[in-house]
Amino acid sequence: MSFLGGPFRGGRSPAREELVLMQRHPHWKMLLGPAAWMIAATAIAGALIGLIEVSAPSGIRGIAILFVVFVWLLTVITKFFRPYVSWWRTVLIITDHRIAVREGLLSRRGFDIPLQRVAGVRFRCGFTDRLAKTGTLIISPVGEPPFEFAHLPAVRDAHAVLYEHIFGAGTAPKGRRFFGLLKAK
Repeated sequence: MSFLGGPFRGGRSPAREELVLMQRHPHWKMLLGPAAWMIAATAIAGALIGLIEVSAPSGIRGIAILFVVFVWLLTVITKFFRPYVSWWRTVLIITDHRIAVREGLLSRRGFDIPLQRVAGVRFRCGFTDRLAKTGTLIISPVGEPPFEFAHLPAVRDAHAVLYEHIFGAGTAPKGRRFFGLLKAK
């Protein structure tokens, strides 16, 4: 496990350690929808079990309750736990040599983009992203389609770190705004 300012080996030999500049999981707002599913499924299952207890004949009451619990469990696993594990095990790591994305629990997937192959770095923040201080980091490798890492917390910080390490010291250039349109310097 790497930590900020510590080494990141990522499958390389210990002689070629890299310095971790930033490590981020997606923002927790990704879990709001799955949490709403879990709350709604639990409320519906509770109401159905209460209805079964009151009105079902005693012979099928146990089987009906087990069926409701089974459907509730299946819904909670697919609509809450799977997205939670996906969120928990997805990480963007920016080192002084590369950008690494790792995801998955049982079968891990990942890819690396060397900083020398990055042609451009952008970010996009919608209205709700700005409220949550998140956004989408867009990385354009040379000769490949752009990669988007959505729901990244502190996306402007990640953009600034990448811009500084790829294109040299200083902050990212800011265009002037004229009636909402970006104009070149």
